[in-house]
Amino acid sequence: MRPRPITVTPDDSLADALRLTRAHRIRHLPVVLQTGELVGILSDRDIRLAMPSPLTVSDEERAGFLERTPVGAVMTREVITASPLETIEDAARMLYRHRISSLPVVNARGDLEGILTETDILHAFVRLLGGTQACSRIEVQMADRPGELARVLRIVSEQLELNIVSLLIPAAPPGQDRTAVINLATIDPREALNALSDAGFRVGWPALGNDLQAPSPG
Repeated sequence: MRPRPITVTPDDSLADALRLTRAHRIRHLPVVLQTGELVGILSDRDIRLAMPSPLTVSDEERAGFLERTPVGAVMTREVITASPLETIEDAARMLYRHRISSLPVVNARGDLEGILTETDILHAFVRLLGGTQACSRIEVQMADRPGELARVLRIVSEQLELNIVSLLIPAAPPGQDRTAVINLATIDPREALNALSDAGFRVGWPALGNDLQAPSPG
């Protein structure tokens, strides 16, 4: 999460809120009381929807509306929040389920401690998947039985002595083959692909759609 986010109070004007969103290049402003308690959230979209249409009023009237309208008049009061102990996976599910793009993070008292946005979630998953360092992505199809993943890891780590940057196994129905997405600390994973293929695994680089092909004779 981002600690100490930019905030507004319910009594601040929409004009003040709009200036903050533009100055800090943000789209969401948690609305807090002087005590730090979260009471709402205001998005740049909320401001745009509240503004009179430029087809019906002058720019001066629109500016006046923003100056005299308090944040509390248009903010969203029923706020979906997360706790500081929430996992990234749970936070991502909440954003997806509720079709929102930010989660204020509050403690047990309801006080704001930070904010988590869809961009933060994306950056976190990029780091989890090894996207910040040089590596090669391969996919390995395994039977759904105990010991298969251990065999893969033994070949990669013990036999070939390759470091694994990240490992992800998406959920699949019971009994259906599983696909491990592995990022290896090498720019050329062909040795690993050959060894895994020789061990009976179906492999692909960077995905199973690009199955390892046997070398041409000669």
